[in-house]
Order: sequence, then C-alpha cells, then structure tokens
Amino acid sequence: MKLYPLVQTLLLLFGATSVYGQVNILEMSLASSDSLQKCRIRYFSPGKGGRNKVWDFSRKLVSRELAQVMFMKDSTGVVSVTEPGKIDYYRTTPDTLMLFGSESPLEKREYVMEKLAMKYPLEYGDSVSKDFRCEGKYCDLQSFREAGTTTLKVDAVGSIVLAENDTIRNVRRVHTIDAYAICMDRDSAALDTARLTQVIEERYEWYLPGAQYPIIEDVISTTYYNMDAIGTTRYAFCNLPENQVDDYITQLDEDAPDDDEPDDSFEEEETAAPDIIHYQVETSGGVVNITYDLDADATINTIVASHMGMIYKHREWTQSAGQGYAVQIDCNGLRPGIYILYINVNGKPYSEKITL
Repeated sequence: MKLYPLVQTLLLLFGATSVYGQVNILEMSLASSDSLQKCRIRYFSPGKGGRNKVWDFSRKLVSRELAQVMFMKDSTGVVSVTEPGKIDYYRTTPDTLMLFGSESPLEKREYVMEKLAMKYPLEYGDSVSKDFRCEGKYCDLQSFREAGTTTLKVDAVGSIVLAENDTIRNVRRVHTIDAYAICMDRDSAALDTARLTQVIEERYEWYLPGAQYPIIEDVISTTYYNMDAIGTTRYAFCNLPENQVDDYITQLDEDAPDDDEPDDSFEEEETAAPDIIHYQVETSGGVVNITYDLDADATINTIVASHMGMIYKHREWTQSAGQGYAVQIDCNGLRPGIYILYINVNGKPYSEKITL
C-alpha cells in the first residue's frame, strides 16, 4: 500500500512548519484557532518500549471514520479542544498541559484538582505522576466524582515507517496510565458513601519532533464494578491536518487491495483475539505470584491498583513463547485489603481480584 499523501503530510509535520504549528497548543497565539482530522484506525498492540525502536505503521493507517478536532486559545490562555459531542478545556504553562474542565450533551465536569495531560519536553526516560479529582453532573440529575492518578512516561524513542522507505526519525512515544475511581448519586452529599466504579486506561501516543499533539494514539480502557472487570474499550487514531485528509483517503481507495479493505469492526475483531497466555494467580502474604504459559511472544504489563484507583505497582517485560514462567510482585507495605491485578498481554487485558 502506498501512502504518499500521508508521507508528504508527516514530513511537513516533522519539519515543524505552519501545518503542524497550527496545533502546537502551548505556543498558539492569543485568540488563534485551527483544526485537524482524527482518522480512526485499527487498534494494535503497542509493543515494548526502549531506544532505537522501529514502528511500522504502513499497513495500519487504513481509515474510513473521520472526526474534526478544533483548537482555540483565548486571550486568557485557555485552550479549548472541540471534538464531536465534547469540549475539553486546558490551562497551559511553558512545560505542561493541564485539563481543568470538559462538557458534553450528557455531562459537565470541573477538575478541582487539575489533571496532567502532558509534560514537556519529551525526553526519553522522563516520568511524572500526579493525582487528579473532578466533580460533575450527568444529565443534570446525577452528581458524580472521579479521583485517581495519571502517570506519564516517555518510554520509547525511534522511527516510524510510513510506506516503503519513507521514515520519520526521532519520534517519542509517551505511555500514560490513568487509574481512577468513580462514584455517582443523585445527592451530591451522598457521594462519600456511594459505591465505586474503577477504570484503568492505558494510552500510547507517538509525537513527532517538536510537536505537541500526537500523530498516532492507541488506547485501551477497562472498567470495573466492585473491582470485577465489566468491559473493555479499544480504539486508535491517526491525526492529520484537515487539508490533507481527502488526498489521503483517495490514495487509500486506489492502493488498498480488495482483501485489505477496512471495515468498522475495530473492537469486535480485538475482542475475538485468541488468548495466548494461560495463567494462575496466588497470593502469599504481601506477594503476588503469577505462573503462566505463553503460546506466542508477548509484551506483558501488570498493574496493582486499589479500589480508589491508586496505582501501587507497575511492571513491564517481554517474554518468548514457552511454558513454566513465573513472576512475583512484591506488595509488602501495602495496607491489607482487596486490590485489582491488571495484566495486559499484547494489548489484551486480563484482571483478577486479589487479597493481600
């Protein structure tokens, strides 16, 4: 598949020309605005981090679902990012992007403790963690509260392969984990005693040099009720300047073979992915013991989180296909109680309720 219009676009973005400067949100001039198109692509396993990585996106950037994203910065420095059915509001400093509010037809939220959206510059190995807390209304009837932690890490640097020999170098990948709890009640005074829903969301974003909006996004989010997993959502986007999208889609129509035509079954296909891990979990005091077999090579992420959405332990490693593997997660020092053990294997999550 040839993606020459996309290649030309990304090379422009790489050069930090006005095309991408239009969505360089930390440096936007006062009262300025611009837009881009989010192109829905297939969710994919992001793989392990590290240096000198090569990401081949040449067969992943097929899309038929587009959504316009509008950026605007007012005279007070507030940046609004508008997508279909949603507006997010950010405060900027020279090195951070902080989310302080959002609204949609169904809900409105205000972050009484602002949520970290990004930290600059993006240097390999940098990491930061920050608590957040928001309060809001759902359908103007239900009060709700979200509280948890955002952890950002620049976990990989490398090159993006677009098509044939076309490559963008010095790309930074940011791995973000949001872990938080949600409570809801008609009476806002009763939120402190309302039952909690938990969410663990992993987001991977690829940034071109000098850019402050990702070119590729890859997200997986798992929701828990009473600390039992009840559902997982997966999605991915490629973000393009609006004036390049028509050429990009036209070229895809001409070049994509019949058996590679994209469809809208992004999540359904991923849900049906086979289980390549077969595992058992046991706890002994404050130690979690996981024994497992792998049918294929895998990148594995584990998270231990509390019922309040706090992340206490996070590990990542790669493993070749084989049998008889074991790993221990030392949770000594944590308060005795029930926790969520989250295991992500090549982009497919598994969850267990553990007692320490």
